[in-house]
Amino acid sequence: MDKPLADFVEMLRYSDVPVSISESVDAAETVRIFGYEDRGLLKTALAQVMAKSMEEHESFDRCFDEFFSYNINPNLAPDSEEEDVPSSEDSQSDLPEGEANDNEAAPGPASGGGEGGGGLSGEQSSGPATSLLDLLEQNDRTELAMAMTAAANAANLRNIVLMTQRGLYTRRIMEGMGLDQVNKEISRRNKEGDTEGADRLNERLELLFDSVRDMVERQLALTSNGKAKQFRQDILKNVRLSNIEQRDFKHMRDLVRRMAKRLTDMNSRVRKVKNRGHLDIRKTMRRNVAYDGILFETHWKQKHKDRPKVIAVCDVSGSVAAVARFLLLFLYSLNEVLPKVRSFAFSGTLGEVTDLFDRYGPEEAVPMAIDEYGGRSTDYGQAMVDLKELVFDEIDNRTTVIFLGDGRSNGSDPRADILKEIKQRAKRVIWLNPERKSIWGSGDSEMPRLAPYCTTAETCNSLKKLELIIRDLLKSS
Repeated sequence: MDKPLADFVEMLRYSDVPVSISESVDAAETVRIFGYEDRGLLKTALAQVMAKSMEEHESFDRCFDEFFSYNINPNLAPDSEEEDVPSSEDSQSDLPEGEANDNEAAPGPASGGGEGGGGLSGEQSSGPATSLLDLLEQNDRTELAMAMTAAANAANLRNIVLMTQRGLYTRRIMEGMGLDQVNKEISRRNKEGDTEGADRLNERLELLFDSVRDMVERQLALTSNGKAKQFRQDILKNVRLSNIEQRDFKHMRDLVRRMAKRLTDMNSRVRKVKNRGHLDIRKTMRRNVAYDGILFETHWKQKHKDRPKVIAVCDVSGSVAAVARFLLLFLYSLNEVLPKVRSFAFSGTLGEVTDLFDRYGPEEAVPMAIDEYGGRSTDYGQAMVDLKELVFDEIDNRTTVIFLGDGRSNGSDPRADILKEIKQRAKRVIWLNPERKSIWGSGDSEMPRLAPYCTTAETCNSLKKLELIIRDLLKSS
């Protein structure tokens, strides 16, 4: 796969168009057949192998138009005999002509070396063949363009994410091209009284700076949306759930759905392999008697495994409610592999909210459950009593009970004895506490009394930790 196509595939992936390895191979073959000259034909052909849904087609069209918006020929070599190296009008630099040929291309973010729409690409050397000082003296704009692209690749310009990084990458590219040497030469000429030569060199250097800034800004325009989104999601995964702002809830819901889908897909693949079982020799031989013993049909020993039952008990008081919101959203997003989820919410008394999820879906049901059962003085003892009355007889060795809460019971008895009985009946009891372990037991925290009757008691205050815990649950199931 050539570099422009590789950059375009990366841009698609950051824009929520999942391009698999096999689809990338098909895209490379498509480019080999059709080339880059006819952009309309290329766009139609690539869309057939890279976009699967209406949403992905919309993202693909937008990314293609942005990436290939400049009339770049990725196959045009730097030493091509063609007179002009196409580049975008808005990024061409007006370097002084000097002795340079009028048809030489100005250095810009999409010149020479085979870039696709501003993406950094092509097989470039690690640095210019001649020094930047010589290139500026000769005003060889084709060589300058090649040197810019090589320096940009060395500086990993394709990784730019934020507007605030423009100056950093511009400086890195200029230093990679040999900025220090040029500055020393300008200083030397000024000291020796050659102000005319120093001014001429400084003018060309400033124009080169402008070209590099154009390159950086174009690369940022191509990749910032998708990469900034990914960057923000990576941050949100690690932020304490109690600190998530209201404006980020939509991003968090999208993130939870994608994480849940990934876990569902992983679990489905593992389940498919496990369900195959071991080869049953007797039945296989018997089935293939008609084929003179040639094994056309195989029979596998299979052991039926029930999907786990999950009971989620969530404290929805105060800051714990934010964590409960995402735990419930996560569990109900896994309905393909966890179809038997029963949910209970409490702050004072405890009540079942499973029907709310069945009726309205997780995104609407979670705030309704918090409104109905939150906002009261937390009483873990009463919640344990209510839970025993409602569901104790249904807990068996296939049941996983997940408690989410800080264990702070406002001085009341947390009824650890009921939790002990639950552990004796259930397959496992998991306690997720949004507080760090170093403060368990401080103040009115009853975690030292509750934790011994849990299979696992962990700090869980971010989406990343929540994903790891749910993944372990699915693996052990």
